[in-house]
Amino acid sequence: MTRLVVDIGGTSTRVAYKFSNDSDVKNAEQFLCADYEVVDVLLAQYCARHKLIVDELVLAVAGPVSGPKVDITNNHWHFDAGSLAATLGAQSYLLINDFTAQALAHCNVFFGKKISTNQDLKCLRKGKEDLATPIIVIGPGTGLGVAALVCVGSDVKVIEGEGGHVSYSPRTLAETLVFSTLQKQFGHVSAERIVSGPGLEAIYKIQTSESKLAPEIGALALAGNGYALAAVNLMLQSLATVAANVTISFGAKAGIVIAGGIVPKLAPLLNSSGFIDRFNDHGRRSSYLEPIPVYLSTNPFAALRGASNAFENKYLKSKICHLV
Repeated sequence: MTRLVVDIGGTSTRVAYKFSNDSDVKNAEQFLCADYEVVDVLLAQYCARHKLIVDELVLAVAGPVSGPKVDITNNHWHFDAGSLAATLGAQSYLLINDFTAQALAHCNVFFGKKISTNQDLKCLRKGKEDLATPIIVIGPGTGLGVAALVCVGSDVKVIEGEGGHVSYSPRTLAETLVFSTLQKQFGHVSAERIVSGPGLEAIYKIQTSESKLAPEIGALALAGNGYALAAVNLMLQSLATVAANVTISFGAKAGIVIAGGIVPKLAPLLNSSGFIDRFNDHGRRSSYLEPIPVYLSTNPFAALRGASNAFENKYLKSKICHLV
């Protein structure tokens, strides 16, 4: 049996596969969505190159999941998951949110594996985890993904949502300026309008009147450019506010995992960004947040492993669609 595993984001798509006797996915590759008019061509080329006959397809997509119709929130792809699976010759398929896959990639926090020996997770702040409560997995990329992971007996259950679209809540004068500017443009300002790659670009433009792409801003910040650093710090502190809000809402004291495509690239700036101080700074509930461990996911292909794991997760089995 061959399982094709696909993680579709707003900017990039990652693909890998797993044979029945494999312990993990293999030959993970990353592609730019903008290079392909439709996802079918990308996957057909990948399968042809690796000479794959697909039996099972797992699609993790950056957008709401309801039925087979897929509309990626931040790119041009629209497709039917069932039709795509049939085109690839799959016998069954599973369609999940991309942060369901991100969450399932980090089950080891619950099952006694040491973070210090896990190459995919870096501990940013040690703490005292309460494994009877959820873990939050959150991360900015082209948008902002959020999921909660709960241990239930010998398995885990993912609580899916669209946490990137909660209303943004500014905490400082600089954040209020960004918020008010975006409010004039969009009306409702969601968290991912600020905490994302496009959000970083918007922050920088509002603060400097110059347009730059997020990777360029990040590179400038890493090189010590003051304007870029200010934009990055505002985004990271805003991420901390959103993470704290989600943590308190879920009663999640097992830990926070920061994932996504942006923060790992900015990892050298995290300690000085004010992220941890902002996460802790929550008025009467600061003492609630201070003991919670904080981790950084450093493997850009971690969600592919999580997506593959989803096919065996007993709480997702009812979502598997069989074509034959």
